[in-house]
Amino acid sequence: MKKIIALLLIAFTVSAFAACSAKHEETQPASAAPTVSPYIATPVDEPEWTYADGVLKLEDSKFIYAEGSDDIICFAIVGADKDDMELRFMLSDEKAAMTKEQGSKDGNYYITFNGEMIGKATLSDDCKIATVTAADAQGDITELATKIRGVG
Repeated sequence: MKKIIALLLIAFTVSAFAACSAKHEETQPASAAPTVSPYIATPVDEPEWTYADGVLKLEDSKFIYAEGSDDIICFAIVGADKDDMELRFMLSDEKAAMTKEQGSKDGNYYITFNGEMIGKATLSDDCKIATVTAADAQGDITELATKIRGVG
């Protein structure tokens, strides 16, 4: 009888520990967003896209190809070290198609933010992404991105 009671106590203790370890605490939502800029959910293997807090333009010496948030949807910082950092700007499908049709792949494009020159832009083959690099990429790109997001 003592063996049965001991076995029952052991079984009860093991099941109690198992039940306690199976409980999961619910994750509490963040109390506030890390920045005031809206967040764009992006897959882990893609750049972290975010909206601009101002007017971006893609232009060359003759034409404005894209202007404002309807044309240049969002941007991202890409690269982890100072030699690789760059800013990428995503154009709407409509503006990308128009730029591909009317522009020149090797044209001298540049991006401006609120009328201020950011830098020379290189377009992807489908003209969907405009990329800007900088001489001091880590300092310049981080400073530019902070300004464009409106958090600095």
